[in-house]
Amino acid sequence: MLKKISPFLLLGLAVAAAYWSFDWAVGAAIHSRKVVLVPDLSAKSVNEALNILGPIGLGLEKEGEQFDKRFPAGTIVRQTPVAAMPVREGRLIRVMVSQGGETLFIPNWVGQPLRNTQTALQNLGLSVGEIEHRPSLKYEKDQVMVTDPPAGAIIAKNGLVNLVLSDGPPAADVLLIPDFVGENLSKVKDWAGAHNMPVSTREEADISRTDGEILQQAPTMDSPIRAGDTLTVVVNRPGAFSTEQGPRIYYEVPQGSGDRDIRITVSDETGEREVFRRSQAPGSRVDLHVQPKGHARARIFVSGVMVEEKPLQ
Repeated sequence: MLKKISPFLLLGLAVAAAYWSFDWAVGAAIHSRKVVLVPDLSAKSVNEALNILGPIGLGLEKEGEQFDKRFPAGTIVRQTPVAAMPVREGRLIRVMVSQGGETLFIPNWVGQPLRNTQTALQNLGLSVGEIEHRPSLKYEKDQVMVTDPPAGAIIAKNGLVNLVLSDGPPAADVLLIPDFVGENLSKVKDWAGAHNMPVSTREEADISRTDGEILQQAPTMDSPIRAGDTLTVVVNRPGAFSTEQGPRIYYEVPQGSGDRDIRITVSDETGEREVFRRSQAPGSRVDLHVQPKGHARARIFVSGVMVEEKPLQ
């Protein structure tokens, strides 16, 4: 007499048969796929890689990004499987995408002693390039007067930063131009009159500064006076260009290290004019109203690079 078969045994046999059937079907489907060679995706953009892989039945998976100065940002640094390896259609090719060479923002080292600046440069992975010395009315000996690139500029890691250092006060027979930025126009005219130097003025608007305040000057501070030079200054006249009733320009300064030079211009039927320029701290906000004539557009620059352009309504 046959023994009664356990229902659990029957269930186990059914599951095993189903698994074997599924495994056989999947294996048969996979092995029926065409074998292709993995193409070389090195230095290709993701879109280019997709266009290459699609026609041969392969897919793309982005693993991540890394800094690599050998490859432009957005191009593929490495891939898995490697080029020329045979794989079956349907395989995903995993890639790492370049962020380009690592870049840094130049902090503001103006006014810092040379020793402190050298240490800060080394900590950032930068080095001191050429060093020039000039006399200065404002900065003590061996303090930084100018950096090249300037504060806020972008530089590749391991790059060189050139410095202009103060030699201290000038000799008695050397006349340097003072720093007039932040001063009133009347002080400029008094000094220029005492030294027989003509003055040229231009008006711009910065609602964060006082009316009549000097925003820029040329020649710059500590420049020696030369025969025929004219002292040109940009005078703040916010009332000439801005109003609380006009279109609003709003911009939030990106996070990062060090202040950024924010410059805003407005183009309308009268041409293009600067309505705001100031060094702003990361995360701060610029919020102003302007009164353009006719159709107008605003352009926003961060450290000399235009980051936004929009119509004013």
